[in-house]
Amino acid sequence: MLQKFMKLFTGKRSLEAAGGGRRWANVAAPRDARSTVHGGAATVAARAQHYVLNNPHGTRAVNALAGAVIGTGITPRPQHESETIRTRLARDFSVVADTMDGDGLTDFYGLQDFGFRDLMVHGEGLFAKSTDGRTGAPRIRRLHPEQLDRSKTQHLPDGGAVVQGVEIDPQGRRRGYWIFPYAPGDGLGTMSLASQRFPASTIIHVFRPLVPGQMRGLSWFAPVLLPASGLDKLMDAMLVRAQVAAMFVGSITDVDGTGAGYNGTQTGQELDVNVEPGAVRVEQPGKKLEWSEPPTAGDAPKLLTEGLRMLATGIGCTYEQLTGDYSQVNYSSARAALLEFRRFVEMIQHHVMVHQFCRPIWQSFIAHEVLRGAIGATAYQADRYSFEAVKWLPPAWPSIDPSKDADAAETNLRNNLTSRSAIVAENGYDIEALDKEIAGDLARAKRLGIQPQETSV
Repeated sequence: MLQKFMKLFTGKRSLEAAGGGRRWANVAAPRDARSTVHGGAATVAARAQHYVLNNPHGTRAVNALAGAVIGTGITPRPQHESETIRTRLARDFSVVADTMDGDGLTDFYGLQDFGFRDLMVHGEGLFAKSTDGRTGAPRIRRLHPEQLDRSKTQHLPDGGAVVQGVEIDPQGRRRGYWIFPYAPGDGLGTMSLASQRFPASTIIHVFRPLVPGQMRGLSWFAPVLLPASGLDKLMDAMLVRAQVAAMFVGSITDVDGTGAGYNGTQTGQELDVNVEPGAVRVEQPGKKLEWSEPPTAGDAPKLLTEGLRMLATGIGCTYEQLTGDYSQVNYSSARAALLEFRRFVEMIQHHVMVHQFCRPIWQSFIAHEVLRGAIGATAYQADRYSFEAVKWLPPAWPSIDPSKDADAAETNLRNNLTSRSAIVAENGYDIEALDKEIAGDLARAKRLGIQPQETSV
């Protein structure tokens, strides 16, 4: 019995994925995943940007995911135990957020949108932190991801290293970034200028780590660019076929070669004959008119649909979001797809955008409040975590069935399965701000003598 048991571990391995043979002959040899990502990320990013700028499905995919992940913006809700301090922090941040973009093109929430779009297309977003020269408020400037010097890779004397422009200390923590002063494509960007080192505290680098030790991001379009190129060619072929089928009406067999009796345009030995709708003509003796029978599209439309489904799966959105085609969806399938998509979006919101982008900006804002005296230095040093504690509220999801969702929320609230704060947060609002608005409405109605409307039960 012991020999049989040992034979299970010492016998021939049968793990097919690790095997060989002819079935694996044309499969690319495995490489280290980190070197694969770092080695091809720049090429993939350039191709992805071209695809998004030139293909309607690529454009729609970015717009759909940006709308779901960012929407109108992920807003902060301070968590300090003092309501007075929470209110003041929220008010001050709204003022700072309005002018946070260093280029003056948008606000803090627009920068979130920029960052996610770069994250999706280029695989990473890059921002430089600074302060306003007049007020000292934090400023964020969007950089092109390729300004991060990919050619800068070396070991450092203290045991640290620089990997594609990202400098790490001996413990693997990021401590600096090597950045070109100009973006690719700028008029001055063609000048031979060396990259400059910036401390990690002044740079925000947003990317989705796929493998351990990954330093740079990979475009979300990496799994689909090759099939997307094939689908583009298929679509072009289908359009050309349709054009040929529409233009080529038929052919006339002219035995004597005179073309007598036909009206058209003579070009050399060819006569282009016009055919009008509803026309019936009697052919002359020796002449025969044959109508063309262009080939059908066959399974090409179905193949195109399945290809688009594959693209949607690889990018991370639904087929309907990618194409705008909701003809094959019903209530149940739409709800199931939305629930699954929401889990993916919430993961990106909290694990990537909030942690890598929003969190360091909030910390810079709190530092600004301390420096300008809005937060006492002694109070901050005594309990800094109370001031830095913040809850980020993503935009609310549109309801598929508002009545049923409202009834479910009311039932859960009545049975103590949730809280009113949680329900309000799911709708993308701050409960304290909402309660103040409700109280203000009631006070105004009472002051003006407006009677509240009765609701039927």
